[in-house]
Amino acid sequence: MKKILATLLVVLGIVAICLVIWFVGPMVSIGSFAPLVSVTSRLVLIGLIAGVYLVWKLWKVFAARRKNKAMMNDLLVSTAKSAGPAEPSASQQEVAELKRRFEEAVKVFRDMQLNVAGRKGSGLGSLFSLSGKQYLYQLPWYVFIGAPGSGKTTALVNSGLKFPLAEKFGTASIKGVGGTRNCDWWFTDEAVLLDTAGRYTTQESDRSVDAAAWQGFLDLLRRFRPRRPINGIILTISAGDLLQQSPAEREMHAQAVRARIQELHERFKIAFPI
Repeated sequence: MKKILATLLVVLGIVAICLVIWFVGPMVSIGSFAPLVSVTSRLVLIGLIAGVYLVWKLWKVFAARRKNKAMMNDLLVSTAKSAGPAEPSASQQEVAELKRRFEEAVKVFRDMQLNVAGRKGSGLGSLFSLSGKQYLYQLPWYVFIGAPGSGKTTALVNSGLKFPLAEKFGTASIKGVGGTRNCDWWFTDEAVLLDTAGRYTTQESDRSVDAAAWQGFLDLLRRFRPRRPINGIILTISAGDLLQQSPAEREMHAQAVRARIQELHERFKIAFPI
């Protein structure tokens, strides 16, 4: 919405300038020289202004596409070069799986252009749909954290967001049947949502493996989006768990959540909403 309003204000500003040139221009003179007195001179100046604006907008589109493609290629090259040892440890296997899932998503989105309707844009018309275009690099990224079974995937499924990959992978992939094993990448028209496994938050099933996978996940985010790894986190807490847990268990749960949030702050060194 902000982008649409900004574009609308710019267009209205250009229209206002053109109207001033057309109606006030003939009255502007330097001594006896009135450069805008003729209709032709005014049309040329208005055309130049409109042309400069159009070239600027087209340049922004191509620059965004170039940046998006470069990021996608970097991701693929990075994952291809990240080969582990002949017999990787459980932690290395976990991180390798995270990279593989990321690579899978990148291959799908490398050449895909998403608009606000969730359709693939193509042709000359797509170049002029500037306010509606969303490029993967420009979309905000949000990370879901929470204990297993706290409702992260359920919240995503019932969020009302549009998932452009539903037709490609089917509803089973979109619904996350069976729970999130490591990290599911949910690409919507408005944002990229990273649904992390609940064990990454609690790190109770296998502490060393879960902790290494979580740190590897943070490394991936920082490597691929160094300026702004994430735009925020979404924390889910199960009311049922809180009611069933003892005070000591609730305290341990709270400490685990605080630790993950603190690790995000320390690793990325940015402020983000929760």
